[in-house]
Amino acid sequence: MRDTALLARPTEQHAGRQDASPILQQPLRHPATHGRIRSGGGSRYTAGMTLVDHSARSAYSPSLANLRSLLAMRGIALFGQAAVLAWVVWTTRSTQPPWGMALALLGMTLLTAASLWWSRGERSVSDREFFVQIMLDIVGWTALMYTSGGADNPFVSYYIVPLVVAAAVLPWTYTWWVAGAAVTAYSLLLVFNIPFPLFSPHAGAVHAGMHHSGPLPQGDLHRLGMWFNFLFSAGLITFFVVRMGGVLRRQEAREAARRENRLRHDQILAVASLAAGTAHRLGTPLSTMTILLEDLQEDADLGQRARDDLSLLRGQLGQCREILRELSDTAELSETGERQRAAVTRVVDTALQTWAARRPGVSCELRITGSGEAPIIAFDQTLPQALENLFNNAADTGSALIETSVDWDEHECIVAIRDRGPGVSAELSRGLRAAPGQHRGLGIGLVLTRATAERHGGSLSLDNASDGPGAVATLRLPRENRV
Repeated sequence: MRDTALLARPTEQHAGRQDASPILQQPLRHPATHGRIRSGGGSRYTAGMTLVDHSARSAYSPSLANLRSLLAMRGIALFGQAAVLAWVVWTTRSTQPPWGMALALLGMTLLTAASLWWSRGERSVSDREFFVQIMLDIVGWTALMYTSGGADNPFVSYYIVPLVVAAAVLPWTYTWWVAGAAVTAYSLLLVFNIPFPLFSPHAGAVHAGMHHSGPLPQGDLHRLGMWFNFLFSAGLITFFVVRMGGVLRRQEAREAARRENRLRHDQILAVASLAAGTAHRLGTPLSTMTILLEDLQEDADLGQRARDDLSLLRGQLGQCREILRELSDTAELSETGERQRAAVTRVVDTALQTWAARRPGVSCELRITGSGEAPIIAFDQTLPQALENLFNNAADTGSALIETSVDWDEHECIVAIRDRGPGVSAELSRGLRAAPGQHRGLGIGLVLTRATAERHGGSLSLDNASDGPGAVATLRLPRENRV
């Protein structure tokens, strides 16, 4: 293990002054990173750009619309059973109406009405809530089938409906619970039921309204075959439909990621166009200020302190021109796709020294913790600018020391930038939307930094430090970059 340190201390001339930063060096403001927003503690990690609204739920996940569809299917099935009950009562003119079936229908109807009332308005539906509704379907339908012939009732096949819905919408664990409940209910209905005159061929042997229990009648292979068919169908649906639903969810997630990437790409192009136009427009006033400074420096009546200030100001103007030149060079490199090759330690060290010269009031420490020879990476000019952006944000938290470490393994290089500020809040890591930018900066720094990392085949994350106060920005780059 090797440790090297770069300490940047304020000079007498530059102490207390803050230099201009490149347009890419803005505070981290992308809400999609793993970090936090400090609402009132002075943290510079604030959100400033809206990317993608992920509040819309997938069609293959629990949602209010899917729940209402489930309730609608339940209502249609209940209407069918009510029609059967009415037809039986009308045609048989029985002196003992099937009150059990009527009570079961009434209970399911009240349950459906209560569920519809609960689902009114706009609200989110969790996996557990959706699972409970499906289990209520199975329990209620079992009570209804029990009072109307059990497995002899042709509507017993409705158990397939909640099973298919669960397989398409719920995770694998919930779906297996639904399948087990449906198979168990069907199995119990084979031997425990109240015979129904319309559906039960053996109803004459058992008085209507009496419970039938005991072994299956000899030779009743038809009902047993229906049970095996249901068991087989339930297994196939649970296994294959769940897999198909998972494939659809993954496809939808990939499509959402592509949409987000396109949106972020469009935003970056807009920023790049704005930056190019700004660089062109700034050239003239910078040239004018340079000429005026040269004229002022030729004034023989100026004191030494005024001349020192003018020299410093001229140096700052030179930095502005250099930044604009780098911006133009970066745009040209982006168009041609040209990249440089260098050791990752050299890239980070150069970027840190360049940044330290612009922020002399902050001490910086660089540690090389990787073993063996530092890997070579291919990069363009936006990568050093992204690193400087991260350094700026660490310094903007008020931290007096910025700790940077470079590590690597067989697959990737890891650059971690640690500050000693107030840390960040969970909202930045959870959400992809944020309020308009506040504090300093244009609110685009993290958007550009993250885009740079992804363009180099890597990633950017922001987390609270595990061993004390502050935050850690982690930039991961593959040893062999993907373009």
